[in-house]
Amino acid sequence: MASVSSDRLVEIIHAFSAVELLVVGDVLLDTYLSCDTLGVADEAPVPLLEIASEKHSAGGAGNVALNLACLGVRTQLVGPLGSDAEGEIVKRLLREAAVRFQPLTVQRPTPHKTRILSGQHYYLRLDEENDAALNASETAALLGLVEAAAASTEGLLLSDYDKGTVTEPLARKIEALARARRIPIFADLKPQNAGYWNCLEVITPNISEARALLHQLTPASPEPSDPAEVAIRISRKLNCDVVLKMGDKGLLVATSEGESFRLDALCQHPKNVSGAGDTVLAALGAALACGATLQEASVLANLAASIAVSQEDTHAVSGEELLAAVRSQPGIGLQT
Repeated sequence: MASVSSDRLVEIIHAFSAVELLVVGDVLLDTYLSCDTLGVADEAPVPLLEIASEKHSAGGAGNVALNLACLGVRTQLVGPLGSDAEGEIVKRLLREAAVRFQPLTVQRPTPHKTRILSGQHYYLRLDEENDAALNASETAALLGLVEAAAASTEGLLLSDYDKGTVTEPLARKIEALARARRIPIFADLKPQNAGYWNCLEVITPNISEARALLHQLTPASPEPSDPAEVAIRISRKLNCDVVLKMGDKGLLVATSEGESFRLDALCQHPKNVSGAGDTVLAALGAALACGATLQEASVLANLAASIAVSQEDTHAVSGEELLAAVRSQPGIGLQT
């Protein structure tokens, strides 16, 4: 059992304000309808709900950017957005959080997820979206925005929700730009789009995505049952580090050199896991951009996720919250 110095983690968090990061990917609007349960509807045997309150949040790459900004990182965001009321809400939310958003206006609706809840019950999610790939002119325009924003960034966080933003032409050009400017890419990928990339620093799949990705990379090989072996094989194939999100089992980290370690989940009774993956990517990318080791960055990402899932609503963790969590414990263990 090894441990990471709390003093070192505090030092890293204080350094967040000195870096600037760029988020690229699918920008969504998340809406949460909190309802009162009135009984059963007259016309069908379904719950009768009355909307009590409505809350909006930027989702997808927007949520990654919100998390970075709340941590104290100077944050830019580039992604497509519809010319609609939902898009205006997203822009307002990001503006209020001091995220410098450079949207590409596209002729399609802003992807919109509506979740319907009552008390502890999550009844339904409604998705409104057009996930067709961006066309050549849209991709070129988006790349222009990325290139301009990348002039001052120290890292690029890719948030792929498979809503049409991430295409092979975009990936190839972003990687060429990142290599030329020595900008590391930290990515939350969809397995079906992972083949577009060759020069990633770290990826953050959940366990089901990791298994799908490994099958895609090695279709003729039997799938290992051990998640650590899954992560190690992916890491070797893609030549990048893997931070595997294991839900209530915490994080499992594998390096391209074949090393691995685990971090236990720190919140035993999560209240809301929506957006926790974005929190992991944001905290991990912020720490790595500040010079943290993969172990130090993973510890901070695990801590940030534990704070996020302990809240009733989707929550962007602040730098102050993360500092308080670090200071509450003298050393944080790693299972090797």
